[in-house]
Amino acid sequence: MFRKLHNGKRAGGDAWHSAVAGDRATTRFLFAALATSCLLAVSGCRQQAAENVVADTAITTGAEREARDTTQGEARMTVLNGLLVHFASADGASWSSYDGIAGVEWTEAQPTETPEVADPGSRFSRSGRMMLAGFGETDLPDGQPGADAGSRRGNEGESGVTLSGDAERVNAIVVMKFHPSDDYEAILRKQFAAATMVPEAAQCALDFGTKAENTMKNRFYRIDIDGAPLAHVEAYVDEESGPSGPGSTTFVFYRSKPGERIAAMQCQEV
Repeated sequence: MFRKLHNGKRAGGDAWHSAVAGDRATTRFLFAALATSCLLAVSGCRQQAAENVVADTAITTGAEREARDTTQGEARMTVLNGLLVHFASADGASWSSYDGIAGVEWTEAQPTETPEVADPGSRFSRSGRMMLAGFGETDLPDGQPGADAGSRRGNEGESGVTLSGDAERVNAIVVMKFHPSDDYEAILRKQFAAATMVPEAAQCALDFGTKAENTMKNRFYRIDIDGAPLAHVEAYVDEESGPSGPGSTTFVFYRSKPGERIAAMQCQEV
């Protein structure tokens, strides 16, 4: 519920974010809703995640694991790289075109509507789960609701993924990693072996849609591959820990630079 190549802003980053502008409660609702959908996606399909961790057990050290991931990144495309290549393609606007994306397991067969989102350009979403490359074992939320929430051991790369758009098209992709880190470029570089991360904005003064001081360390980048833009991304971290986990890191991918959001948060453009 967060977030064909297009010409209008409503199909890019600013459409989704305009739905929550000026209302801190609504913003918090959407953060919570996204977190819930991602947690449910992961907890509903933990078996595959366990298999992925077992497959990694031969890599015993962080250095060995990083070397393995670097080698694989050069030999094959990571899940996130493949997802964004499709997002940027002519077929990337179609909801059904994501059914067979390699490495993504959808927990929702089709997009569902969230009436609380005012903007129809971002009212529909579809959630699932995926694995980010380059991580080892750590504590993760177990996906249980309320008082039953707890933690479990798992691969730090386990992430929720949500497509966002209107009834007809996908306008943005959100990936939430269930472990906080503000080293956004390092995380992204693990996913795109041949990409250049071009900073677009940082040092934001405000949380979006509020007059409150920025607390999520929002930063914006453009991802270039072979000198051509693949996507624009906003990254932010929630370092507030709780019984269900230590926090989270979120990446929102757009087809165009979310200029209105950058301006509203009073970020310093690079």
